[in-house]
Amino acid sequence: MLLVLAALLVAGCTERHNKSIDSAYQLLTTAPDSSLSILNGVKSSDLSKSERARFALFYTIAQDKSGLDVDNDSLLRNAYTYYNNKVGDSLYAKCEYYMGKYYMLNDSSEQALHCLKKSIDAAEKQGDKYTQCLALEKYSRVIRQTDPQKAVGLARLAEKEYSNLPDASQRNIIYYKLNVGVALLMVDSVAQAESKSKETLKLAYALKDSDVISDVYQDLALIAKERRDFRMALNYSKASCYTCTYFDIYKSLNLANAYLDAGFLTESIKLLSSIHTKNAKVKYFIFNTKHLASIKAHNYDKAYSYADSAYHYLEQMYGEQLESKINYYNALAKTKTEMGIAKEKIRLMAWLIAVSSISALIIIILILNSNKHHKARLKLEEEKLLKEKELHDLELRHKEIQLSTIRNFILKRIDTVQKIEKLKGNKIDSVQLSEEDWEEIRLFVDSVEDNFVTRLQQKFPDLNEDDIRLMMLIRLKMPAKALALIYGISEKSIKQKLFVYKNKVGIGGEKMSLRSYIEGF
Repeated sequence: MLLVLAALLVAGCTERHNKSIDSAYQLLTTAPDSSLSILNGVKSSDLSKSERARFALFYTIAQDKSGLDVDNDSLLRNAYTYYNNKVGDSLYAKCEYYMGKYYMLNDSSEQALHCLKKSIDAAEKQGDKYTQCLALEKYSRVIRQTDPQKAVGLARLAEKEYSNLPDASQRNIIYYKLNVGVALLMVDSVAQAESKSKETLKLAYALKDSDVISDVYQDLALIAKERRDFRMALNYSKASCYTCTYFDIYKSLNLANAYLDAGFLTESIKLLSSIHTKNAKVKYFIFNTKHLASIKAHNYDKAYSYADSAYHYLEQMYGEQLESKINYYNALAKTKTEMGIAKEKIRLMAWLIAVSSISALIIIILILNSNKHHKARLKLEEEKLLKEKELHDLELRHKEIQLSTIRNFILKRIDTVQKIEKLKGNKIDSVQLSEEDWEEIRLFVDSVEDNFVTRLQQKFPDLNEDDIRLMMLIRLKMPAKALALIYGISEKSIKQKLFVYKNKVGIGGEKMSLRSYIEGF
């Protein structure tokens, strides 16, 4: 009887591929929507560990190929945990690529580069040129800011390798070329970037794909804006919107920005008012742009109103992030519970063979003891998740206080700018902060950010007052655009300034950015 039970157990544990997952994999490239439909019918909780990993990876790939950016790792993490140490597995390179892309979408540059590098190396060894090109292209995007010259080289390599593939699609070739153009723009090779984009435009017209043509025009608008040819940037933005076969809200927002840059304030506000969406992030962008247009038009009453609306949607954005985090923790708790139940079933099957020759009393004792420990572990895991949620809630409330303080400061600056406008009677190229303003910022940062300035001065006594002020603005997560306005220089100069300042805090030779270091200091 023991031998028969053992044979049945071995047969039941033999790894078998789920047929539905196999079918979905076959459709990933040609029909990703159909692949998603098949995978939605698979009950992942009934799968083995390896099949659950395949399911998670294929589901992520299907979402990506259907045009959905995967910005939540709750599913992909299962595949990554399983394949992370299986370098020889045929799916290892793909898993590392999609994990790297997830980190890229969530601004985790160091982690993204780590995964993408492993994907490139593994794909090259396996001869998987397609995945290698994808990883090279994403790698070049991530390092555009920190190492733009290397980004150009990787972008060119990705374009070359993909173009040499026997089944390379013309559409993908165009997008690889566009990536090269953007990389060239980051190293100030504006003329080369424009030449590359115009070359790509010819290919797009030859392909007769309006949406691809629209995307090329969008990049040409970016290049024209870099040349400060705002009229041409406006023309390209218009062409991008008009050739697109569907309503692309982000292209419309870019067109509104182009109108603003070119001085067509009424058209910019009119276009923004025609955009209807429930997305808090987009709403914030709309009202913030209207706010800037109103300041340019010297209509400060509306500027106040738009600033208030922008702040409202900024708060809503944080609320949505909190809800997303809560859902993530709930899903994580559910997954852990299901995994615990599955492990318990396997343990019980193993016990059946061992206890067939011993007394029923020992069987009952072992099962009860196992259940007791299992429930204790589940309880500890649930308590841990609950504590993490409570910590997150505290962090969010702290952030809300910070946002409220910053908002009051911005509104105060609008008053100051308005007064200066009335005195000078001309447009503003920069915002001058008084000594009183700087003192307010210092007090704010020290009180909210755990004596940030005091700690910074203690660790880096060689930093002068100007250095400290820049670090305070970075700690407040001020964007490059705002820093450029405060210092009266271009955004490009701000990026160079941040790179140079890495040496002053002792991270000159490291890959970590100055922002990451100061925000985590």
